[in-house]
Amino acid sequence: MGLPRNRRGLLFTGAVGLASLLTLFEVSTPGLSVWALALVPYWLALAIAWSWMLGRGQGRRGWAPWMFVPLALVLGTVLLVKTDAPLHARFALSEPSLERYARSVRSDYASDRWWGLYWVDEVEKIPGGARFMVTELTMDWKSYGFAYIPDRAPDPEEGKYEHFAGPWYIWSDGP
Repeated sequence: MGLPRNRRGLLFTGAVGLASLLTLFEVSTPGLSVWALALVPYWLALAIAWSWMLGRGQGRRGWAPWMFVPLALVLGTVLLVKTDAPLHARFALSEPSLERYARSVRSDYASDRWWGLYWVDEVEKIPGGARFMVTELTMDWKSYGFAYIPDRAPDPEEGKYEHFAGPWYIWSDGP
């Protein structure tokens, strides 16, 4: 089976696939990093190209069969983002590693390394657990991460915490 005759369609489908992967990677951490801003013009350019190709194709043949693949990629990406599936999947794969380190964390623990599938910028021992910063600079000027607090609910005076799963919380720090 050779390459499709429509190379432009193949390139466009690849560009949509790349945008989908980058978007899913971006939403797999708590908080949106500043890199999410770069995805906005990329998706906008893809939408403009899509409308141009649809308008161009209507006069001759209508919808080409390859046009359903980018549409499926976009719809799948939207569905996964709306259900927070990338965040939950990446965390589930990283949880054993993060929990192992959270149970043994000391106040002088090394950071700036991969723990599970997350690059951890900072680790902090807190009463009854530990916090891992995984998103350092976000669009709302906050830092985000995970907090492991197995024996108690965090006190609101300790920071901003939102229950995530089991003994895990998503915490944010900043204005």
